[in-house]
Amino acid sequence: MINNAVIIDAVRTPLSHNGGPLADVTPPDVLAPVLEHLYEACPQPELIRDVVIGQAHGRIGVGRDALRRAGVPVEVPAMTVERGRASGLSAIDYAADKLVSVNTPGYIIAGGAESGSQANAPVNPAMADAAHALAQEFHVTREQRREYAERSRDRAATSAAKGLFNQEIVPIGGVAADDLSWEDADPSVIDDGAAAVLMIDGATHRRLRKPGLRVTASATFGCDPARVGWGIVPAIEKVLYATRLKLEQFDVIEFDEAFASNVLVACTTLRLDPERVCRQGGSIAFGHPWGASGAVLMTRLFTQIVRQGQGRFGLAAVSAGSGQGIAMVVERC
Repeated sequence: MINNAVIIDAVRTPLSHNGGPLADVTPPDVLAPVLEHLYEACPQPELIRDVVIGQAHGRIGVGRDALRRAGVPVEVPAMTVERGRASGLSAIDYAADKLVSVNTPGYIIAGGAESGSQANAPVNPAMADAAHALAQEFHVTREQRREYAERSRDRAATSAAKGLFNQEIVPIGGVAADDLSWEDADPSVIDDGAAAVLMIDGATHRRLRKPGLRVTASATFGCDPARVGWGIVPAIEKVLYATRLKLEQFDVIEFDEAFASNVLVACTTLRLDPERVCRQGGSIAFGHPWGASGAVLMTRLFTQIVRQGQGRFGLAAVSAGSGQGIAMVVERC
């Protein structure tokens, strides 16, 4: 574990709803300010080995195009990964493994970008049907879903008013704050936005002595696509088993709130109090930038645990289309 990859910085753009102020900004352009910030923040930018970007509604070469727009030297390579809504967290997972397995010390930038506006990406009816089926199976009522959604939105509005997101947001095109407007609906809104983290191998981090989040464990798991929201449950159980941690030990827990019912079902199954999930608001409030969603969760963990000093252990989990889930445990170091 001592050599595991460590996240030493994490930022995101404001999240803008489909058709909003970032609607005309291409995925490389929405990603570029995030990459520029992390490149300039890197203590040794000449040691950046790779850039790994998740995107759900594919554009070939989004990472390389964004690097060019960010003014990063052409020698820095980039690649794209895709696992639906879990693409951003999967990119971080891949980068963490690469830093551990490849005997080349240095840095990797990993995250995700999405333009829901340009992808013309509505909520997938099959995913909505799956969320409804899970709600029925676990007797999650419409009132419970409404209450959870309202709590997420209230928390986000309160957190924004307190400036709790300010340190993690990189402005873009004159937009400096999240769009927290919403309609009275359960599913989160498809968004435009990007997020990424700067990662370092364990040995270099020990010499750097910079506060960060060590990637302790991660797990992916497949499930029946007709129960797509279920995917985070076995993934979380898998990382808990690997780390020998209990949910009671986690200080910050961030689930991707694609549907309130999915979160409530996971909490019921895992015996987790929903009050502990997304304590500063979640994607039901912010919106849902698909390929960037998992990277947004990791940015939220970094802000709360490292910047705000809220404890030691963090958990992020995302369910993805076609029946998959990914979970990641991080520890302040």
